[in-house]
Amino acid sequence: MQTTLKHPALAPESGPNLSYITEVGRKVVKYAAISMVGYMVLSVVFKGVVAYYRYLNPPPPPPPTMGFGYLPPVEFPAEFSQDFPEELTISIPKERLTNFGDRAQVLFFPKPALSLLADERARGIATKLDFKEEPEMMTVDRYRWYKYTPIDYVFELDLVSYNFFLRSDYQTRPELLVSRTVPDEEKAIREVKNYLSRADLLYQDIATSSGQVRYLKSLVGELFEAVSLSDATFLEVNLNRVPIAEKYQVYNPQVNRGVVSAVISNALGGNSILDLKYDYYPLNYDKVETYPIKQVSTAIAELEAGEAHVASENYLDKVVVRDVVMGYFDSYDYQPYLQPIYVFFGDDGFVAYVSAVHPEVIQK
Repeated sequence: MQTTLKHPALAPESGPNLSYITEVGRKVVKYAAISMVGYMVLSVVFKGVVAYYRYLNPPPPPPPTMGFGYLPPVEFPAEFSQDFPEELTISIPKERLTNFGDRAQVLFFPKPALSLLADERARGIATKLDFKEEPEMMTVDRYRWYKYTPIDYVFELDLVSYNFFLRSDYQTRPELLVSRTVPDEEKAIREVKNYLSRADLLYQDIATSSGQVRYLKSLVGELFEAVSLSDATFLEVNLNRVPIAEKYQVYNPQVNRGVVSAVISNALGGNSILDLKYDYYPLNYDKVETYPIKQVSTAIAELEAGEAHVASENYLDKVVVRDVVMGYFDSYDYQPYLQPIYVFFGDDGFVAYVSAVHPEVIQK
């Protein structure tokens, strides 16, 4: 038997050749690319489905912080509240009964205290406002100064809060009562701010507020709102804090009076402040907590039951309430917190306040 041996170069190939490897590589790249695109598409679809589900079923927000503990009830001063109308009708459009949410911010007022330097600061404030005589001590923490030019003035200052009032006898001065030259509105607002700045009592949230003005006239020793500019004798300037969270207006016991309220005339030559009441307490804007609030329907029920502070200037026996907003109540007297309120507006200048904080978090 004869065996024939083949040359090694002519032996059949036992492993993959280059063409085979190339083809397999192309398939791997192809299917890897398809898999990656599929993964990306599925990932986008999955994220979209999850986002849409969360949109339809949002997770509940964290509970209100309530870092101040139980809050004291808002104290609406009775001496500045009008009698409740005999007849009150609610006529607020449904679109105005917007969702006010389930919580609101509450801000902290540091409590003023008598300082060892109170006497020195009080005298410095009086001097800067041109009251340079020795003060009369009304109490241990209240001083009074007098000045007699160009008209008679009295200046009384609290040494704890540094709140004060300035009074003059302007309503008994014929030369002021017959004048019909009313100051320019912007200049009058600027004059009041400059006056406070001289005494280092112009805080930022008052300095940047726009201010409100009213034209007044004097009749039998009382001031009334003038019907027209030509009928006005004086200009009243009212300053309040800037809106809370740049959204919610701040309201006082009297809706037409700010924490700073001044009467101005230019009959004495230049804009002269004849009367000024300063009831300002510095607010700590860095110390803020959130608290649950009652539904607006609950506040409306309280309003209908007469459980509201009527801040209108005049008494009205019949009222139709047509709007409601949320705001904050800033008292003339010290209260430890700036709290949210519902503010109701009606015909003929009717305005009423109802506390917005949920009763469950109010001190009993």
